[in-house]
Amino acid sequence: MWTADDRFFQKETISMPAISASKIECHNPNTGRKMNIDAKVYDLFSKAIYHTLKENKHGITFTDIVSGVKRCFRSKGTIFKGSIEWYAVTVKNDLVASNVIETFTEKGKKLHRLRPTSISK
Repeated sequence: MWTADDRFFQKETISMPAISASKIECHNPNTGRKMNIDAKVYDLFSKAIYHTLKENKHGITFTDIVSGVKRCFRSKGTIFKGSIEWYAVTVKNDLVASNVIETFTEKGKKLHRLRPTSISK
């Protein structure tokens, strides 16, 4: 049986396919624009961003998010041929629009953290 960490990242090289059947529409909450990216790439980045934010509960900058994504890829042996920064900001913005991530300002810095979940009984 696989654990969550074993299946978290695949040890393979991921490059952008020319044609793909499965796309995910990402929303940008700042501009209202929508763009489509490959579902496999979206899944890879959303998991990496989620785990990066989960490690830092008090909030981190976008630069720290990108560093965390790169660290996740490196630790799991994932090689991504594309702009990690562009995909990280695109998926992060979609997660903000989906209310998974909250953005706030503290001491003049724009920070991001996972939105707290409320458990009702």
